[in-house]
Amino acid sequence: MSERYLAKLADLTFLNLWSYPNPYRSQKLGGAGDGKEICDLLVVCDPHILIFSEKEITWSDKSVEVAWSRWCRRAVFDAATQLKGAERWIGEFPDRIFLDKLCEVPFPLGLPAPGRRRVHRIVVARGAKEAGRKFFDGGLGTFVVLPALKGDDHRDPEAPKFMPFAIGDIDPDGGFVHVFDDVSLDIVMRELDTISDLTGYLDKRAAFIRSGRLLSAHGEEDLLAYYAIRINEEGDHDFTPPEGRTWDKITSLAIEHGNWARYVSDPRYQAKRLANEVSYAWDRLIETFTDHLMGGTSIVLEGHSYSLTNSEIAVRHMALQNRFLRRSHSQAILGALEIGRSKDVFFRAMLSPENSKQNETGFFFMTLKYLSWMDDLGGYGKYRQMRTFYLQTYAQALLMKHRHLRQVIGIAMEPPGQGRGSSEDIIYAAQTEWTEKDRDLNREDCAHLNIMGQLKETPYHGEEFPEVALSRSGPSQGNRRQRRAIAARNRRRK
Repeated sequence: MSERYLAKLADLTFLNLWSYPNPYRSQKLGGAGDGKEICDLLVVCDPHILIFSEKEITWSDKSVEVAWSRWCRRAVFDAATQLKGAERWIGEFPDRIFLDKLCEVPFPLGLPAPGRRRVHRIVVARGAKEAGRKFFDGGLGTFVVLPALKGDDHRDPEAPKFMPFAIGDIDPDGGFVHVFDDVSLDIVMRELDTISDLTGYLDKRAAFIRSGRLLSAHGEEDLLAYYAIRINEEGDHDFTPPEGRTWDKITSLAIEHGNWARYVSDPRYQAKRLANEVSYAWDRLIETFTDHLMGGTSIVLEGHSYSLTNSEIAVRHMALQNRFLRRSHSQAILGALEIGRSKDVFFRAMLSPENSKQNETGFFFMTLKYLSWMDDLGGYGKYRQMRTFYLQTYAQALLMKHRHLRQVIGIAMEPPGQGRGSSEDIIYAAQTEWTEKDRDLNREDCAHLNIMGQLKETPYHGEEFPEVALSRSGPSQGNRRQRRAIAARNRRRK
């Protein structure tokens, strides 16, 4: 795997707007000059900052203990030192980060506020895969996860817990550093291919390794499989104790080889992958907006000003939706597009209940037909302005009606098959203190547009792992713990 592949893999997970390979720091206060590389990949998607350092070190022909000690120092600890320096620079000089060596192109995104940012440090250590496979007489070649290994014990053959091809906590007194090889990174980022799913795993992985509850995991893939089929009391994947037991009773556990193979061969896993296919409609919609943002091709309508910040915020909230929620959102949008074929205006909102974890951000989608009489009112440009007014009116109405929402993101398109081309609009609207005059104006606008009248609420229930016919040889974990249900209210015009 090369740095180019690392960037490509990141694009699949974080999408292109938030992934920046090989950013530079300016040593000169003026900005331009001979920049120094900060890290191999920097991902910024508020509140997350992910810093990647990648090292490919050739395996030597020394004894395994000596070869591992030397390789680990150069591939793992030198990379961790780069991560520490990158994090320090980002914290101290956020305005001196650039995309080019001459430091002429500033980093385009604002960094999360220090009190809110969540930093994830990731080392990608390459070059020991084949030696690891030989040492363990087969397997994928991924590192053993061994929490008892701390700091310099990783590279000291005399240390009591020393073990080649094993990684624990390389900086126990600092921020946690995740260490992957190219195989394990590929598995993790392809399985957890949204920023929320990946960072959720990284947070819980770090906490689990430092908790004392994990003795060892045969490989990263087995650790991931253990996590993937377990749900905590808040409805999130987590490293909960084995079924029917508590941590007080078992204290700690070792995750053995074979978890990953059983997981990916289970019919429920295959059903999940099949059910997730629809969710990539959400990803494609995000990419449509980010391509315009990055290419500078976003259209600014007459009477409106363009704001990269607001546009990035709107699309970022789309990107922060996890894979399971993207499945339900995509189903709602694809259904709305189909219904919109037969209606001049169609509106659907995807709102989580007020008492749910995802209750702060609401989404809605609308279609508006381009009708022949619009030709006499200014054509397609005026149609886009009209559609934007619909978006603004819907957004205000939803925020006024659902005070628990902090923001709403609205998306508008033509229904498919109109034969007049296609375009997409997106709006970000934040909650505020609405005056009675604001409410009166919104009610007038809604009445004028004949929208937001009697709405139909349809609860949505879905399972992350859909029910399938199971064989007796399937995993012992009950499907009850593999379910994740949401109750999102899809509001539709009658």
